[in-house]
Amino acid sequence: MSPAPTDAATRPVALCGAIGRAGWVALLAVLAVSAVSAGAQDVARPVPAWLALVRQRADTVNAAAGLRTVAESEPNDPGPPACQRGLRLPEQPRTRWLGLVTVTLQCDQPPWRTAVTVRLRGLGPAVQASRALPAGARLTDGDLRVVEIDHAGEPPGVVSELAQALGLETMRPLREGANLSLNGLRHPAVIHAGDRISVRLLGGSFEVFVDATAQQQGAQGDTIRVKLSDGKMLQAQVVRAGQVELRL
Repeated sequence: MSPAPTDAATRPVALCGAIGRAGWVALLAVLAVSAVSAGAQDVARPVPAWLALVRQRADTVNAAAGLRTVAESEPNDPGPPACQRGLRLPEQPRTRWLGLVTVTLQCDQPPWRTAVTVRLRGLGPAVQASRALPAGARLTDGDLRVVEIDHAGEPPGVVSELAQALGLETMRPLREGANLSLNGLRHPAVIHAGDRISVRLLGGSFEVFVDATAQQQGAQGDTIRVKLSDGKMLQAQVVRAGQVELRL
């Protein structure tokens, strides 16, 4: 015959029954809140003074481009030694404060000078294609969207405002989600090859208008080839639709 269970043996079972399902749910909720609180404490850790100093210097440059700087220490870089007094960031021979950057820090007490590696992210707006676009597409609101990106990995010239792109044409096909670049856009052509146009010839003290035929297309400000009625070829700058200009 098996021995009768003791009070100690039955206590866990009784405890589980006493807690019940609602009790376990409440207990799990308390544990979850504790875990979130611990994570929040990790996120709220103070930024080291040296890292804040680097971010401040980078922000003076990046803010001019409308970017918000985020500075992160590299996991494998232990950072500089402790500094009791006089921590500073000397002038750096650097024009771009984005990406993986190595900077020199200096301390007065105790005296030291060392290099540290920091990852600098520049967060700011970028205009993207909201759908696939062919080359030569004239951009409208429906073609574009504005998102926040890290500009550290982007070449200079990323379009940051819709007004910079609306009405322009794409110079090459764009996939959906591609960032627009000023170098990849152009003004629409206002003169096309074969158009009959007027050429404004400007000299020191005279101005003459002659008729010509455009030999290639061009937007305002472009220089194109034109053919005069006598067959002479000239290079002239597009002023507006139907008119080019040449200074002699």
